[in-house]
Amino acid sequence: MCYNAILPTTLSTEQFGNELTNLTYIFNRWLKMLMNYGKLDDSVLNHDFTAIAKVVKANGVSKDIKRVVQRCRDYALSEFAKIEDLIRSLTTALKILCKAQENKAVKRVEKSYADQGMTEKYRPLTKRLAKEKIRKIGRQVTFTDWHTDDKETTKLVRRIVEKRAAQAVHKNIRKKDRETNRYRQSIRRATSFSLYSKRYTDYDAQLRAPGTHWKVVKQNCKGKKVLAAKFSYNTYEEAVEACNRFIMFHPEDTRPMSAYKCDYCGKWHIGHMQVEQIDQDNNQEILKAS
Repeated sequence: MCYNAILPTTLSTEQFGNELTNLTYIFNRWLKMLMNYGKLDDSVLNHDFTAIAKVVKANGVSKDIKRVVQRCRDYALSEFAKIEDLIRSLTTALKILCKAQENKAVKRVEKSYADQGMTEKYRPLTKRLAKEKIRKIGRQVTFTDWHTDDKETTKLVRRIVEKRAAQAVHKNIRKKDRETNRYRQSIRRATSFSLYSKRYTDYDAQLRAPGTHWKVVKQNCKGKKVLAAKFSYNTYEEAVEACNRFIMFHPEDTRPMSAYKCDYCGKWHIGHMQVEQIDQDNNQEILKAS
């Protein structure tokens, strides 16, 4: 059986030489001995159990780490424990130990750089899809939503995205790599990235008519603006009832709600009345009263 060391990928300077790091190397040595020889080295077991005791008694160690470490210690001391159980417990303990020692700041930087790399790599593809318009349905790919669109529209959008992703990867990859698994994996990654990010777009809010089929939603984790489809109602009565429910559950909101028929999908939506519309309604009431 091939042995691969299980070690943390990123370590801070404070982590070197502490109890968790020493225990990680001890458990890796145990795992290597069990896989190669089927037993532990008796000459250093006392030193190893001393290091385990320090981790178990330490104040700053979490309960999960103490629990898995104690389980590995009990399996090593037991005469009736199986080698497979000890190997499984050591593998679980090493994964938890590595996760506890990894530098979170470095991980955040790596994640941001990885996302930036995907964004930069597929930037031309994203720009092309932003301008792509489906003549069959009379809409751009960016303004499609699989939550509200029918199955035929969703399949059509996916086929178009797959085709554009394959063209972009085919253009960028080397000629000798176009029949390899790397080429196919690159197409899948480009497709999934484009389908995920096609709703995130730079748009001009002034060009969007008030009270349309779309609403602006901010993604909490990144603060990006998303165009999401509003909830649709089949009849005017259902939309009015939804307005009444909204007013009942949001008494602090003083802005009036109204139901309107959408020119985009032909169904009914609800939304806050615009300032111009409120002024027009007030003027009409004043004229009727006079």
